[in-house]
Amino acid sequence: MVVVVDPLYVSLFVDDPTPLAMLLVHDAAYFQFGTTEVIETPSAHAHLRHKKYSHLNGACVGVLDDMKPSWRTWTRGDPHVAWVYVVGELPQSELSTQGARTGLLDGKHSFVSPLAATRRISVRRSPDGTGRWVPAHVLRPFVPAGVPDTVAVQRVCDLIAKCKHHSGGKKRPMPEAARFSSTKRRAAKIHTKDGMMYFVDRLRPLPH
Repeated sequence: MVVVVDPLYVSLFVDDPTPLAMLLVHDAAYFQFGTTEVIETPSAHAHLRHKKYSHLNGACVGVLDDMKPSWRTWTRGDPHVAWVYVVGELPQSELSTQGARTGLLDGKHSFVSPLAATRRISVRRSPDGTGRWVPAHVLRPFVPAGVPDTVAVQRVCDLIAKCKHHSGGKKRPMPEAARFSSTKRRAAKIHTKDGMMYFVDRLRPLPH
């Protein structure tokens, strides 16, 4: 949903207002996050710093496996652990208008924001009081700098039509306990602008 100009800093939040780690996505194009580097961690996990992964989902899994191994037994509904602090005009009505898998937490559904494909925003490495946190996966599609708006919009439509708007992480097997628990969770009904309807688990509040 943004013309990629600023470095794409991504903070990992796990049930705490303090980031678990900070990542830097070196390349992102449309619905795919490319090479991602771990740039900040607590000192006890300094061995992760400067480690690179082929995509954002891989980096999230690598960091979580090392720092929060219990995440593989999570049964919560929120698929978002990766967040970006953004500044600029980004109407809420243009966010999360198309369902998409994140590739994390058993491939649960997240959303992407094709209506915001040509918005220009800035990314901050840390919050400065001028912007807000948005889930990294929801910010997709990322339009490369220099691509005309009309071309970008057509490209986004083509990718969605081909179902290429899902992120590229590998799914992991769902633990037996998670499969049982997932049948007990209540789902919320969400209507989108294009008239489609999705059932998703309740998402937790934005980090702050």
